[in-house]
Amino acid sequence: MTPLRCEHESGVSRAVRTGFWPSALEHHAESCPACSETRAVTAALLEDSSRMNAANRPPDAAHVWLEARRRARLHLRNRAAFWFRALRALTCVYVPALLVWSLLHRALHPPVSWKLSFHTDFAPLLTGSAETFAVTGALLAALCIAMGSWYLLREARTPMQHSPSR
Repeated sequence: MTPLRCEHESGVSRAVRTGFWPSALEHHAESCPACSETRAVTAALLEDSSRMNAANRPPDAAHVWLEARRRARLHLRNRAAFWFRALRALTCVYVPALLVWSLLHRALHPPVSWKLSFHTDFAPLLTGSAETFAVTGALLAALCIAMGSWYLLREARTPMQHSPSR
């Protein structure tokens, strides 16, 4: 079986794609078996291609950009929430531990007289390991607050609208 070839096949294919048919080429395509087959195959491929393009439209670029910005802001918000949840967990551990320790410490060493002075009231509580415990809790709380606030500030500065490139 010998394949059918014609020198006008590329012209017929171009005419099918563009819709511009010179009369001589149109008459030739009707009479030549190779060109009529090229015409039918090209038309079928164009139809399939247009159907595939209609079914698989890429999303709008602005929508993709907005979705990316939304996800970036959500990520920053989740990071901030992590630090605030850590602060809540530290509070749930440190406050009861400090209260229990201070009640036990106060019960063992009752104050001689009540004086309205920070140094007199709290100095015996914050000695040795208690001081380290309190300072560590305060530093961890400050770290959680600072990190959570930093992520929230970054999230607030993330623009939601697309700025055109310059």
